[in-house]
Amino acid sequence: MAVIEAIATTYLEADTATVTFSSLGSYEHLQLRISSKSDRNYQWDPINIAFNADTGTNYTYHALIGEISSESVGYATGYAGALTIDGTAGGSGQSASDYGTSIVDILDYRNTNKNTTIMCINGRLSYTSGAVWSSGVALSSAFWDNTAAVTSITMTVLNGTNFVRGSSFTLYGRASS
Repeated sequence: MAVIEAIATTYLEADTATVTFSSLGSYEHLQLRISSKSDRNYQWDPINIAFNADTGTNYTYHALIGEISSESVGYATGYAGALTIDGTAGGSGQSASDYGTSIVDILDYRNTNKNTTIMCINGRLSYTSGAVWSSGVALSSAFWDNTAAVTSITMTVLNGTNFVRGSSFTLYGRASS
């Protein structure tokens, strides 16, 4: 039976550009649960996740995105800076109560014999009339092309804006028994 324990929660009392977890514990896997919004004047913003403050070009991701009236596929290799999770932070174009949500599994984060991989599911709402991006969900996976153990996780908004007050980030540890 899997054991899941809350490691840490960061609840933003003020807007901030970066959220970092650096005390990860000794688990088999990690899980992030994110409820976030950015201050960018747009309907949504992706979130970047960097491991060990690595901003090199050694991240790869792919995503399947379903929206109200369309679907799309995204892929990038040699991506610079961090893993990108599509459509997680609702922008300031949203109503005050709408936050994007994500569940991010970080697998075998301490294993130094392979690259660290993630799986993610997220959703967002968009009420803005004529928006290019609309309400949708995304499934994505990614890997960090580095065999170092993950010792810190840093999240930023892709477009260089801030996470707004009320955003929350919880890190869980998952052990096999």
